[in-house]
Amino acid sequence: MWIDQDLCTGDGLCLDHCPDVFVQLEDGIAYVAEAGQVLNDPGGSGSVAGVQARHIVDVIHAAEQCPGECIFIEVDVPFADIEPLDDEAAA
Repeated sequence: MWIDQDLCTGDGLCLDHCPDVFVQLEDGIAYVAEAGQVLNDPGGSGSVAGVQARHIVDVIHAAEQCPGECIFIEVDVPFADIEPLDDEAAA
């Protein structure tokens, strides 16, 4: 998962959804953090963060709600291995 800082509007909604994964620095732009370390290499491979399983749903919600559409999620597990969200399981 990574953020395109050129698209970030600085609204901070991602922090509302998952403050363990997203941080907002002094420049007002959102960045990702992994293991407590801010990955602030905009556009570089150093800004790609892995997401712990417990944060996946919150990161997806943050990406869906992001007004700048700047959160990009790359899935490296088979789709069949991803557990359904609670609202999908109830349907």
